[in-house]
Amino acid sequence: MYLRTIKGVDYHLFDNEEEFRKQYPKEKINTNWRTAEEGEWTVSDDGQILSIIKKSTINSTAYKGKQTVVKTLLGLKYTNGKQKLEGDPPKDINRFGSGRHKYITEKERYFAKLVAQGIDKKDAYIHSFDTNNEEYALERARILLRQKRIRTLVNKEIEEILDDLGISKTYLLEQAKDIVDKKDARDADKLRALETLMKIAGLLSTEKKTESLALIQEFKGFSRDKLKAFETGLLEESASQ
Repeated sequence: MYLRTIKGVDYHLFDNEEEFRKQYPKEKINTNWRTAEEGEWTVSDDGQILSIIKKSTINSTAYKGKQTVVKTLLGLKYTNGKQKLEGDPPKDINRFGSGRHKYITEKERYFAKLVAQGIDKKDAYIHSFDTNNEEYALERARILLRQKRIRTLVNKEIEEILDDLGISKTYLLEQAKDIVDKKDARDADKLRALETLMKIAGLLSTEKKTESLALIQEFKGFSRDKLKAFETGLLEESASQ
């Protein structure tokens, strides 16, 4: 839950309906924030529960005419069907745009830690957010893992685990090179295992997968400088050398 005081009034942003119901068990929720009126509780596009702080009509230069606008803890949004109400609370809620004041709750931090340890995302959510609804937990876990701040937190947790094991990116690359240089047929199985480790370490992320695999295929004869460039993410420069 996120709390913000505006002109002496407390406004709440709940992670989900289940959290909201613990404090407001009987309050009505308008499930369409675009039609919700000022003062009503509503649900964002990513499942958060919040209230409409203010609803008004303005002359919009962007849309060339009068448009209805709502102000919430997630900022100003047009209700014309094109914008989404989602994400993290911005520092200034009186502006349009995606400027964000990101925050991580303790429950989210624990969720990320469990995911990093290999726990199934649904079970990680159940243990972190105290729910027994498996279908709900799975959907909420998917929503969380689509958020950049949560994925970043998971990656940091994974890096800490790898550091504790003494596994660095340089170590993985050097081991992969040694395996590729060998002629034993079973090395292919070992290389697949190392490739899995590299995926966990983030070397084979979605954005860099093509370049990474190309470099792995050409490991033979790689210099230490190229390995170092690969480790620091200079894939295009290292590939062109």
